[in-house]
Amino acid sequence: MSPADRRRTRGPRVLVLSAVVLLLAIFLVPSLQKWLEQRSEIGRLTHQIAQQEQDLAAAQAQADRWDDDAYVATQARERLRYVRPGEVPYVVDGESRADEVSPQEAATAVPKPSAAWYENIWESLRIAGNPADAPPPTTPGLGTPSSTK
Repeated sequence: MSPADRRRTRGPRVLVLSAVVLLLAIFLVPSLQKWLEQRSEIGRLTHQIAQQEQDLAAAQAQADRWDDDAYVATQARERLRYVRPGEVPYVVDGESRADEVSPQEAATAVPKPSAAWYENIWESLRIAGNPADAPPPTTPGLGTPSSTK
C-alpha cells in the first residue's frame, strides 16, 4: 500500500473512532456525574450517622447517670436547692468579692459607723454637686457594692 492509500483509509477510521469516543462521552458523562453525586451523598450521610451515634452515646451516658440515686440527689440539691432534714440552707445573692480583697486589706478595712440623718443629707447634696466624688452604689439592705457585668 502506498502512503496515499493509507491516508485515505486512515481518515474515515479516525472519523469513526472520534464519533464512537464522542458518543461514549455523551452517554458516560451524565452517569459519571450521577455516580460522583451519589458518592458525595454517601459521605455526607456517613458523617451524619457518626454524629448521631455520638449524640446517642452521650444521651445514653446521661440516662445511665440518672439511674444512680447519688447523682439524682446531687442534682436535686444543686438545681432545686433541696436540703436534707436538719440542714440549714444558705443562699448568697450577688457576686462574691472575697477573692478580690487581700487578707491585709480585709484586716485594715474598718466599716464606717452609720452617720446621722442630717449628715447623710449633706453628703448627698455634696455628691450631687460633684458626681466624680460619688462612692460606688450599694445594694439596698445589704450594704455591699453592687457589680453589673
